[in-house]
Amino acid sequence: MAINRRQFIKRSAGAVSVSLVLPRFWMSNVARGQGIAADPSRKIFVVIQLAGGNDGLNTVVPYTDSHYQSLRPVIGFTDTELKDENGNSTILGSDPFALNPAMGELKSLYDAHKVAIVLGAGYLNPNLSHFFSMDIWQTANTSGAGSGWLGKYADQKLLGKSGLSAVSIGSALPKTFYADKVVIPNISPAGGTDPFALYAYQTDPSAAGVRDKNNQLNTFKATNSRSFPADSFIGALAKAGFDAEEGAAQLRAAVAAYTPGATYPTNNTPSATAVSFASALKMVAQIITTIPDANLFYVQLGAFDHHSQEIGTNTDNFTDRTKGQHAVLLKALSLGVKTFYDDLTAHGLADNVVMMTWSEFGRRPNENASKGTDHGTASPMFVIGNPVQGGLFGQQPSLTDLDSAGNIKYKVDFRSTYATILDKWLGADSQSILGAKYDNLGFLV
Repeated sequence: MAINRRQFIKRSAGAVSVSLVLPRFWMSNVARGQGIAADPSRKIFVVIQLAGGNDGLNTVVPYTDSHYQSLRPVIGFTDTELKDENGNSTILGSDPFALNPAMGELKSLYDAHKVAIVLGAGYLNPNLSHFFSMDIWQTANTSGAGSGWLGKYADQKLLGKSGLSAVSIGSALPKTFYADKVVIPNISPAGGTDPFALYAYQTDPSAAGVRDKNNQLNTFKATNSRSFPADSFIGALAKAGFDAEEGAAQLRAAVAAYTPGATYPTNNTPSATAVSFASALKMVAQIITTIPDANLFYVQLGAFDHHSQEIGTNTDNFTDRTKGQHAVLLKALSLGVKTFYDDLTAHGLADNVVMMTWSEFGRRPNENASKGTDHGTASPMFVIGNPVQGGLFGQQPSLTDLDSAGNIKYKVDFRSTYATILDKWLGADSQSILGAKYDNLGFLV
């Protein structure tokens, strides 16, 4: 069966490098190192995925609930343990909750009313498969089918914009960014002194020296800038490839002039995970501070699937809550977010940014025999930034009224968080994107 050009492009997208179909990114949109003047109308949104199923009950701790203590006699926190590494309390004021002791930096932002915590976020008839549930959260559809919820937003709002209007930083493009009308790039961090090194035309690795690499690049440019018949598919593909290479080079030149406004963790301190996550956020900061229309970002922090030894394995028989697997990840989140926030503050852009965390599910309320937690259901979400009205939103699920599988029942549809951000921050019609009307949770005015 014959197919048209648009169908061919769509079907071939999975086999063609993203950079080859990326719209051109024009140098006129680059700050060229001088920084970007504050623009009150600029709305930047950063999604942070906590992949693997974050343990919500040990993230936002209902420490006054006796049922929490009985369900988690070993891995649960008592009130005397809820202090960060500097000895400061992580209890949330007069509310019966506290943040994990590893989250001291995020607690400081909460105290400054810059963190909204959405309790009990989930959906009806939850799926406990990592992949299926991730699809549900990323498409905002309980079937897990269709484009990503932010991909639908991009189709409405980003069509015709710069190729860097939305960017994912990570190993692969998340389904959240799958779209029908635009192509959103994923940049894999290269590490080292040039984290954007992989966002470039990749020459043959066997090429001997800079001269051979330049010859390959010049040949690519010459081949793809030739004249082609009008409306030919190969001509369109060649132009896209040429423009993508030019745009990638412009981006690398722009971000090279960035100067961080805060000190990001290095040398595996406090952990290699913290350095890696903070480095991804630093890349986001580099783009935000040099590309005026770059406003949508996605980063991931993984390995939250803690079926065993969640809180540590030292000689105190799992009682070291500051060194366990979960604490390492939450410290990475807390430190990375706070450093990123401080960096944007120094650049005068903190008023323009909202961050949101999500995880595909929480964990079961009871600890298991391996001193870990198994796949559960609802979990808290964090929405962070100067524009946020801080505090607790939603409702904490009961630890006595559990479902038939022994899991907590969600209290807030996660899509209400999405809807609030779409309507109140991104200036979109949430119903057209999410397919239904969801409550405004009130954390954005």
